[in-house]
Amino acid sequence: MATEMIMGMAASTLISGISATLQAIQTWVAYRDSKQAAEAFEIELETAHERSEIQAEIKALNDAVPPTIIITLVERADGCWTKYHDMLKAPEGSWLPADLDSATEAAKACVCRELNRIRKLKGQLPPGKLSQWWDELDCDNYCK
Repeated sequence: MATEMIMGMAASTLISGISATLQAIQTWVAYRDSKQAAEAFEIELETAHERSEIQAEIKALNDAVPPTIIITLVERADGCWTKYHDMLKAPEGSWLPADLDSATEAAKACVCRELNRIRKLKGQLPPGKLSQWWDELDCDNYCK
């Protein structure tokens, strides 16, 4: 029972983390405000799992990918989105906008790599948010 709960939480963490990263990216690109982007990340990470489309994505991921693989994906992706979030919330002037732009590209590439691992494992991404995110991030460009 406890193992199942941990496995289910891993999928929730991965989907919520990707969603939060994408929200931060969109906010940074739109407003060029690192504090606002960091806040968008935090809010999305905290609340994403409450939305029905995210819950459906968590279920789809759990149905498509073995739990041990999901945990590995989370471990890798967590480092990417944590580093990105830390840069966004750093004190004003810690990073130049060009540095944050580079970090944004790195975060996109990281998310795309993890999505690509799921795609390679299953032959394709499950329909829904994972496929939508693949297209939104132009992951074909990052995963040649």
